[in-house]
Amino acid sequence: MLPSFPTFKKLELSDKEEIDTHTGQFPPYSDFEFASLWSWDVKEEMGVSVLYDNLVVKFTDYTTGEPFLTFLGTKSVNETATELLAYSLVTYGQDTLNLIPEVSSVALDPNVFHVEESRDHFDYICDVERHLEYQGNELKSHRKLLRQFSEAYPDFESVSLDLTSQVVQGAVADLFRSWNESKGFIMTSEAFAYERMLSGASSLSLSAVGIRFDGKIIAFHVVSLPPGTCANALFSKADAAYRGIYPTLDHVVARDLLKHDYTHMNIQQDLGIENLRKAKQALHPVYLLKKFDVRLRTKT
Repeated sequence: MLPSFPTFKKLELSDKEEIDTHTGQFPPYSDFEFASLWSWDVKEEMGVSVLYDNLVVKFTDYTTGEPFLTFLGTKSVNETATELLAYSLVTYGQDTLNLIPEVSSVALDPNVFHVEESRDHFDYICDVERHLEYQGNELKSHRKLLRQFSEAYPDFESVSLDLTSQVVQGAVADLFRSWNESKGFIMTSEAFAYERMLSGASSLSLSAVGIRFDGKIIAFHVVSLPPGTCANALFSKADAAYRGIYPTLDHVVARDLLKHDYTHMNIQQDLGIENLRKAKQALHPVYLLKKFDVRLRTKT
């Protein structure tokens, strides 16, 4: 059982059921989805607790490493925000709550709190059925790339990946390595998060697919399957030397998700990275899940 705030507990795999029960009541915000929480807790510094029946999470900033608090829930939100801000200021010297979901922010008193959109952290929600054939003018370029890939590599295979298999782990590690080399840098934090995910794979609700050509895995994608019908994208890599590989991978993922009765996928946030934002927008998501920064208004 999660402790009552201000007591925090270290995140454990045994917390999955309780956290899933809580998050299942709300829109599928990626930051609170259990497999995402588990994977990105690479330093095991994350903490979870409950306040007024709201889920409270102590994160460390993705880029600075500084701690911050957030919460998901709709009970006594003004009291929750007030207590969390007071604790945050005294404990961390931080006067702002980050990643506050819109569903939690809408009832905050505007006379007490300054609530500001955090655009870089909005989640993109896609209708996966649109990725089957990329119908419509908006997705014409993806449709063309899917056709070009299928024509150039007619013998490609879509495969289900067993993440507990050492053979699969080795093939994915090779793809990670070649992707890093092609970019000229190493995504250390993402590699650590992927390894962390693997450490809990047998306890997490995951689906992993890949594209195999000429006996080699040239793309893979891992999603979490939380309660509901919206999957949460976790990790994805592809060998861009194969033209059209990314739309083809999305097509393969869509077929897999629909087989599991998932109709939508959260492809997470863009962190303000221009190319990443363009790529996510190009998929024409059906809606965005907004998040906010919250702090007390300055008294005059």
